[in-house]
Amino acid sequence: MNNLAINKELPNNLLTIDQSAYFDVEKKQLYYLDNIKPNIGTGLKPMYGANETVNRYALVRKDTGQLLGIHSDDYIIRPYSELAEKVNDVIVEAVPDYERFTIKTEDRVYESGKKYMRTINFWDDKIDMSNFKDNGMHIKGKQEAIIPQLRIYSSMDGRWGQQIMWSSMYVVCLNGMVRPDWSFVVYNKHNSRKDISFSLNDFKMGITAHKELGDDLFKMMQRKVTNNAVTHLFRKTLANKQTKLDIDDNSMLVLKHLDSLWDNYCNKYGSTIFAVYQTATDWATHPITKGAIHNVSRKREKQVAEMMRSNHWEELYG
Repeated sequence: MNNLAINKELPNNLLTIDQSAYFDVEKKQLYYLDNIKPNIGTGLKPMYGANETVNRYALVRKDTGQLLGIHSDDYIIRPYSELAEKVNDVIVEAVPDYERFTIKTEDRVYESGKKYMRTINFWDDKIDMSNFKDNGMHIKGKQEAIIPQLRIYSSMDGRWGQQIMWSSMYVVCLNGMVRPDWSFVVYNKHNSRKDISFSLNDFKMGITAHKELGDDLFKMMQRKVTNNAVTHLFRKTLANKQTKLDIDDNSMLVLKHLDSLWDNYCNKYGSTIFAVYQTATDWATHPITKGAIHNVSRKREKQVAEMMRSNHWEELYG
């Protein structure tokens, strides 16, 4: 079972950081123990030789005793709450009267504290998709909108470095809008002596990029594609990747899943690049998996970004 602590997105929770992100972690030295006398049959505990230290430390939660990871001594503990507070400070600097706006946050702590994700959604900067037309028809639904989303990632097990990135969210289907440049990613390893940097300029650039996204999507809505071309794209990119965590454990099953999603979005948006894009982001955002969804989803989002940087995408887009 995936241990998950989550505060559900609340109406205008004003940059609140959930208490699940606040906990203390300590390093504990690991030792190599040489068992020299097993004392089999004596009922006595085994006797060990001299303890020998190794360059490995256990990261342990002080409140629960949960082992979070094993690292060398150059690993720097960076609490999740400090990273979230750092980003909050930049937002307050950029938007001093932020209380007037609708800002919704959500904190997710995975695997008893091993991983952390925070999303910050800025609803006042949403792009209303009903304003965009394709062949004289509105994209269906007045509530279809795309909102800018700031994501924060970190971990204690070493699987995720510290990362701050701009993304977007398609509100109706809750698909994450993956972009090939991952919109102003800021990344930092946990053994780096420097703290992660996220500036006022980074914030402003992300908002500006989001405002330009509507025009990009409108172009996708106008570009027609054939079923054969879409199948070729998926076969050469997403269906060419395999991961042990996926129930889609071979290329044909991946392709079958993508084709099914493509049929749904093609019926809704027509045979367009936009439908292809929605298919790929749905596949990434809502994986069918044996493993932890948060791990698989992050991996798939990277695959979608790679697809959009590929020659195959350029050929399809024209």
